[in-house]
Amino acid sequence: MSITNGYTTLALLKAELGIPTSTTVYDTRAEAAAAAASRQIDGHCGRRFWQDGSVVPREYFAEDAFTVYTDDISTATGLVVKIDDTDAGTFATTLTVSTHFILLPTNAADKVPVWPWSEIRVVDTVAGSFPMSGSGRPGVQVTAKFGWPAVPDDVAKACLVQATQLYKAADAVFGGLSVGDAGFMRVQASLNPLAVGLLEPYVRRSFVRDAG
Repeated sequence: MSITNGYTTLALLKAELGIPTSTTVYDTRAEAAAAAASRQIDGHCGRRFWQDGSVVPREYFAEDAFTVYTDDISTATGLVVKIDDTDAGTFATTLTVSTHFILLPTNAADKVPVWPWSEIRVVDTVAGSFPMSGSGRPGVQVTAKFGWPAVPDDVAKACLVQATQLYKAADAVFGGLSVGDAGFMRVQASLNPLAVGLLEPYVRRSFVRDAG
């Protein structure tokens, strides 16, 4: 298998495990561990750190007339925001960034690492506010490249730590591993505590009211 949208590489994981590059018999097992660790990180953080290859449309319910929380938007290139201001199920009105709305957090691009945007705020109510649907339909359509501009170093390290744990878990007997003179080490089913600490700044707190 291969690692799809993973946050570490096979080469890095093999180096961490002390497996020679030329030894390929364990590659499938290592790739499975890296892939599983990446998806565990997604679940723990409530977001994903890989970027869409092209823009895709998603539909959202507004939090109020001025605010809609979205999935992470990695770039403003190709971004299109439309609203269904007649509650007819069609997104007929297109809003313009910086004129009708802004992306938040404001200084996301200046952070280290660069963060995505995850909120759209109306700044020109003359053009229209976000509709609060009476029919139950989502009122906002966002077309964008979702995800993160790049995988943060902390996330990559957390993935390597967790993938190493998952790889070694296959050798565990009764939930633990023998570690020589050090005795017995228990293998955890949840995220490694070191990985949790690395990921803490990236856990999503805001609630996304999407149509999915």
